[in-house]
Parts: sequence; C-alpha cells; structure tokens
Amino acid sequence: MCHYKRPKKHYAKPGEIVVVKLGASECMNFMRLTGKLMPVRVLENGFGQLLSPETGEEYSMPNPLGWMNFYSDHTGYYSCDIYEIGVARTVAHTPGRFYVYVEGKQLYGIQSLRFEEMRDQARAMHARGIPSAEVRFVENSRHLPTWWSRSVVVPLDIEIRERIADNVRDTWIDLLTHFNLFAGRYRLQECEGAY
Repeated sequence: MCHYKRPKKHYAKPGEIVVVKLGASECMNFMRLTGKLMPVRVLENGFGQLLSPETGEEYSMPNPLGWMNFYSDHTGYYSCDIYEIGVARTVAHTPGRFYVYVEGKQLYGIQSLRFEEMRDQARAMHARGIPSAEVRFVENSRHLPTWWSRSVVVPLDIEIRERIADNVRDTWIDLLTHFNLFAGRYRLQECEGAY
C-alpha cells in the first residue's frame, strides 16, 4: 500500500497543523515517539506543540521544532518528513466535500459535493465584508484516526472543466494534491437557471 508523502521539504507556518514522522532526538526517544507519525501544531519562534492523535489535546509541553525532525535555513523551519498538511480534529465532517472556512475555521452546515456552490457562498461572504472566507476540499486524514480530517484550499478562480452528456453536467478541477478532482454533477434543468 502506497501512502501519500510530500516529495519535497515543506516550510512550517505558525498555526499550521501537520503530520510529521518524529525524529530521534533525546526528548522523542524518552517519550517513545521516535519514528511515529504525530500531529504537530507549529508555534512561533521555532517551537511546536505535539497533539494527541486520540483526543487532539496537547501532548506534553511545546518543544523545539528541531527535536521533532524539523530543520531551519534562511527562509524558516522545514521538514522533509511531513506526510499531511492542514489536518484538524473535526468530529463533524463529511469526507469528500467542499466546505467554506472563515479565519481558518470550518463553518458547519455550509458544505456540498459541488465546488461552484461553495465558491458562490465564499464570494457572497467577500461581498459582505468577510475577506477570509475560502473554500476547502475536506477528506479524512490518511495517517490519523477517522475523526481527523485534512483540507486543501481551492482557489475561487480555479479553472473548472466540464462535460455535458445525458442531461447532466459533470465538473472537475485540478489541485496540486488532487488531480482531476470531481467537483459536482448538475442536472441540465438546474444549469439553465444558473446561467
């Protein structure tokens, strides 16, 4: 079975939660976490907070990122052992759907299998003075229990490909992590009212 792993180094941004394969530092050895995949919330000033895969709560004290298999250069802190980016512990999510997020938080109840519906919701929020509204594709984490999800931001101006056949309009989009992602099916009667 092949697992997704970013093929290049990923720079850690404060506030971001990533799944990283922990390194063999003295601290990680003492906690018996060396080599384990764990969620880490990146903090300011080169520190990270381990999170419990079971509860999502803080696991021990914040530790230097260098103890958890991160390195630094002139740009900032990075790791080549990050397996997932943008993970969150969300009990109420439906995998394989598009959600609207505001200030990095999922708006519950505002979700759809159709990207264009969520794009229109986000644009309406922008018009009402909520510039942080964005659309994300959400799915289950591949390396943590099922109550963890991962999300990827979908640009509102992304190119939408379509195919019309048998009174339906199918749509697809391409993301860096999801090529040829199905973005919704519309009956032609619905499409006529939308144009």
